[in-house]
Amino acid sequence: MVAGASKVFVLTVALVLAVWASGHAVLNKRDPRGGTLWIFVIIILPVAGPFLYWIFGINRIHRWGVERARTKEVAPTHLYPSEFLAETPHACVDLDCLQDISSRATGRPLLSGNRIEPLYEGNQVFPAMLEAIGGARRSVTLSTYILDRDAVGIRIIDALCAAANRGCHVRVLVDGFGTSRSALRMALKLRESGAGMSVFHPLLGWLPLRRPGLNLRNHRKILVVDGKVGFTGGINISGRHFFSRYKRLSPVRDIHFRVSGPVVSAMQEVFAEDWLVSTGELIQGPDFFQPPEAKGDICARAVASGPDENFERIYEVVMGAIRSANREILIMTPYFIPTRALTQSLRTAHLAGVDIRIILPRHSDHPLVQAASMAYLEELLETGVSVYTAPPPFLHSKLMIVDRVWSLIGSANLDPRSFRLNFEFDLEVYSLDLAERLMAYGERTLQDSDRIDLKAFTSRPISVKLAEGVAKLFSPYL
Repeated sequence: MVAGASKVFVLTVALVLAVWASGHAVLNKRDPRGGTLWIFVIIILPVAGPFLYWIFGINRIHRWGVERARTKEVAPTHLYPSEFLAETPHACVDLDCLQDISSRATGRPLLSGNRIEPLYEGNQVFPAMLEAIGGARRSVTLSTYILDRDAVGIRIIDALCAAANRGCHVRVLVDGFGTSRSALRMALKLRESGAGMSVFHPLLGWLPLRRPGLNLRNHRKILVVDGKVGFTGGINISGRHFFSRYKRLSPVRDIHFRVSGPVVSAMQEVFAEDWLVSTGELIQGPDFFQPPEAKGDICARAVASGPDENFERIYEVVMGAIRSANREILIMTPYFIPTRALTQSLRTAHLAGVDIRIILPRHSDHPLVQAASMAYLEELLETGVSVYTAPPPFLHSKLMIVDRVWSLIGSANLDPRSFRLNFEFDLEVYSLDLAERLMAYGERTLQDSDRIDLKAFTSRPISVKLAEGVAKLFSPYL
């Protein structure tokens, strides 16, 4: 009798959980493929399915505290003085529509007076970051997805500890999935020096029972020193980005940017919101936010995107850029899993006469992601879009350049994870000079790359195509 009642109770609970999870997926999943996949998992796994959905399936969260940060003015009122609020630069007047799209999509202003310098590979990036941290007098804020316990990670942590010992306000935010536990233990020495250190969504304890969205990661790379100099791009704090003849493992090719000017305050604002949500501490005042000064002639806008109030902001800017292109688009990304709408937009742009070139790594560090990516290429190749594969070392650079005047740079890849699951940070840049420099970087990469031939691509073995098709089914969560 008791056993029968227990069985009925368990079945009832399983049914309620399955109905709740299925209903949530139906109401909230914008991608029908993702919703269908989760409902299938919930049905075949009536107990484990809802639990897995709670951990990995909920891709929208409300970040308590962000409104508090904005109402209390994370940044002072001089964050964006009117003299730095820009219109579309004259050289980019053909993209005036894109400027309007980005302004409405992001809710952030286009700011003039910036200087943005490309830094290639860790060999240029890490010395520049260490020099900036070494010269800090007021504050250092750092957000990174990966912090490795290697020579690079140790030197960065030591420099941050030294800054804290000099009296600087140091705040470090690392992702709980991208950063290993051994590296986290290394980073704890920051607290001994008086610095603040926090882990975004730590993978410890009973966190999944208290908070959904464990699959949602902070993929941003932001370093701001004294509120005046910033660094952002695709490079993590890892020796994998450092080129040396003595390395046993192949390095990772990537690009990062040193930023100065008014848009640095926007970078600090994004970090401040993440820090508040993670720790409850509101950072503000002149130690973190300095009155902006003109440092160059570049117009730039911060584009923060994540599975919260900023949902799909980067995706909307990317779609607007494709729609606004008149002559050419160059895309460089390590992970390319386009939505149906993105694929169709690229095809339509090419049919309208826009020259589109996409550069992908020949060999990915995530084979399943690469397999899914291959499944999306045939449709683009049939239209005439040019797709190239770059040889090793692994190409991790993330760039989008339109008409040689507009660039999108930062941490986001062109895949569902960056568009919908990760917290990402990009800069939208209107600059003829920077776009030409980045085009030169892309064209140097193209010289060593192979263009994918449509006939050879379509004649590959059926077993390969089947494997790619299966991987494609899981692409909403790769």
